[in-house]
Amino acid sequence: LSFLQRQIEYWMDWYERRKNLILGGTLETQNFALLLVLLLLLVAWLLPTRFLCLAFIYAIFWDGLAMGRLMREHRSVFLKSLKEAAMGWLENEDARLRAQSWTLSTSMDDLVDEGVQHLQVRDWIRSEYFAGRPMLPLRLIQRCRTIRELAAHVTVMSDCFAKRRQRARVWYRSTLRNLLEHVPSDITRFQPFVAKGLNPR
Repeated sequence: LSFLQRQIEYWMDWYERRKNLILGGTLETQNFALLLVLLLLLVAWLLPTRFLCLAFIYAIFWDGLAMGRLMREHRSVFLKSLKEAAMGWLENEDARLRAQSWTLSTSMDDLVDEGVQHLQVRDWIRSEYFAGRPMLPLRLIQRCRTIRELAAHVTVMSDCFAKRRQRARVWYRSTLRNLLEHVPSDITRFQPFVAKGLNPR
């Protein structure tokens, strides 16, 4: 439920910021949006449309590549934490040595064979990544075939992992995204009323 709520809030904020950029959430951003549209019209007049389409497709794939790298880093961090936690669960020294060789492709059945129970993994994930909240059910862990699948669920649902890589604050990179961060969403219109305990209606 919390994951679904975050997704709804994200897409509502995504829509409202772009809507307010065009309709004029603030005077500064409206003027900048007008200037940006004029520049796009000029570029579309000077360059062939196929170049613009290729640049747009390239930007989408580049963003996906950066997100993929970030998710792989998160999964590696999860795997390292799981290995460290398993050192305290396993009593056999040979099992601890084998646990050091676990990879993201390691089957969850191998963990059970070494003595790591699904219930232990669930309780550890709950305390480590969800502050004790029952966000990851035991049935979902049992359905995971490999550590990679389990890491994918945890890294997407937990707030401990960033969903976006921090961008460099330079004017020539991600200019539109940096501008959108200064565009207010519709919820900011009601914040003064909410802070005072008033009904905005």
